Amino acid sequence: MISPWAVLAGAVAAGGLALLAAELRPSPPDLGQALDRLHRVPDGRPVEEQEQLSWYDRVGERSLSLPGARIPHQQLALIGRTPARFMAHKLLFALIGLLLPGYLVAMAAVVGIGLPVAAPLVLGPALALLGWLVPDALVAGEAKEARTEYLHGLVAYLELVALERAADCGPAEALRRAAAVGRGTVFRRIRDALERAATDRLPPWDGLDALAVELGLTPLQDVADIMRISGTDGAAVYDTLRARAKSLRGELLAEELTKANTDSERMVAPGSVLTLLMTVLIVFPALYQMLNVV
Repeated sequence: MISPWAVLAGAVAAGGLALLAAELRPSPPDLGQALDRLHRVPDGRPVEEQEQLSWYDRVGERSLSLPGARIPHQQLALIGRTPARFMAHKLLFALIGLLLPGYLVAMAAVVGIGLPVAAPLVLGPALALLGWLVPDALVAGEAKEARTEYLHGLVAYLELVALERAADCGPAEALRRAAAVGRGTVFRRIRDALERAATDRLPPWDGLDALAVELGLTPLQDVADIMRISGTDGAAVYDTLRARAKSLRGELLAEELTKANTDSERMVAPGSVLTLLMTVLIVFPALYQMLNVV
């Protein structure tokens, strides 16, 4: 008969995994907060009342000053995640790793399996350290994919800006009109940067400069530099923009070819093993009959 404590422990574990999966799932953007940032008005209320953060965001915000905490700001900006949420994930994974060995030892004792009591003292800190590093790897992988998406969007933006300049639009107007065409994440971030620059009464290329530094995107910095030259010196930049777009498109194509070649090389070993297994399955019956006949 299954122990009720084992059933309760399984239910608790399943609930914890469900909460963890729900927490790691990307949340949809809050349209209200985005509109509030664009049309912010003075508010006499305290800051604590203006921004109601969730409890795990507050815990993550308080842990930003922990010694040894490294915050990858550019990677977090690429994927649209706050440093507070990043630190909350690190603490959550570390806590799970620290408590998991003790939980397994307790459940083993409930079902009658003897495990060393000292195992949590040895495995707990090691798993906690591993869990502390897991969010860094996850953010790095997501940021790599987001950076590729941003670069593809920048290629389209360069082409649109070049077309606007060819239509005799001014440098600032060309940047704004080209950004208003797209609906992707890249175009949305560029529109926000241009609107912030306009609000601060700065040239639009200064807004692109700030966004390029925030995201760590050199091609966006190149766009800002090219349009700055056009805006200050009146230089013709149509050919320059098209050449930069072509160069960036070639870089992306080279990266995709390299990734495809790497994936093809990784498939060699599984294909060889599968061929060997098929050969053994085909040859074994005939070889077995030959040996039995002899």
